[in-house]
Amino acid sequence: MAKKLYLMSGRPSDGRLKNIDGKSLADAGNGNVLVLNLSYDDMDKNRMKEYFFREYFQELGAESVLFVERGTSEVQIRERFEATSLLYLPGGDTKTLLHNLRNKGLVSLLESFEGVISGNSAGAYVLCPEHLRIGRGDIEVIPALGIVDFWTKVHYEPKFDSDLKRLSAEREIYALENESALVCGEDISFMGNIWKFSKGIKEKIN
Repeated sequence: MAKKLYLMSGRPSDGRLKNIDGKSLADAGNGNVLVLNLSYDDMDKNRMKEYFFREYFQELGAESVLFVERGTSEVQIRERFEATSLLYLPGGDTKTLLHNLRNKGLVSLLESFEGVISGNSAGAYVLCPEHLRIGRGDIEVIPALGIVDFWTKVHYEPKFDSDLKRLSAEREIYALENESALVCGEDISFMGNIWKFSKGIKEKIN
């Protein structure tokens, strides 16, 4: 099991997550990052993401930045998991990311990984028991990986409150504004503006 998990909200491209990503990299230890670049099926977009994340983590001090993509072999995947200390699950399309993680047999590797796992946006959603898809028409509740035992809403705005209160009747949901993160280790700590929705009640916790 991971020694720490970062579930965060924001857009790395605007540079405002560097403080959080830098902390996760420092916690990881050996400076080797593995990006699971599986949030899109568009090859051009994936190439752009690979270029961006290589430069991004190198600027933060990473010693190496490797990738798992749709064409990465099983042998390469296992070698890269063994060499890394920080697994990064990027934003993008949550359904696509979930499908590709399962299709490539990565779920058990995530569950047994002993370093730091960092998930941003879609990457945070997949770590939860379910992805609560709200704000885009009808609510969808999509089974996810259940690496953590709570739920998140990233890119939080108050306009989501009524849906979150309803969904929290039987769930504990953490709503994260952009540039915020929930960090799970021996206990839970918070960075940025975060609310908790539980039993239909909204509570500011950080």
